[in-house]
Amino acid sequence: MNTTVKIIGGICLGAIAGTVAGILLAPASGRETRRQIKARAQEMTDEVKDSVSDYVDQLLRNYNKKVDTYAENGKHAIDTMKKSMKV
Repeated sequence: MNTTVKIIGGICLGAIAGTVAGILLAPASGRETRRQIKARAQEMTDEVKDSVSDYVDQLLRNYNKKVDTYAENGKHAIDTMKKSMKV
């Protein structure tokens, strides 16, 4: 597994655990506590989705750059080979 993914996962889990502990230790009614947990869980889910989406977008951009580079190199090699055969 990628180190970046492990770091992001660890940060997210730590943030979730800290948030839940803070809410459970705060003086609020059960209904209010459940509402806060649900709201914070939704926020964290959205943050994780955004982080993963950004990471996937970056991977795709890098992949496409490499494919373009390899395609250009291959085209250049083919052109060179064609020129050498005409000699």
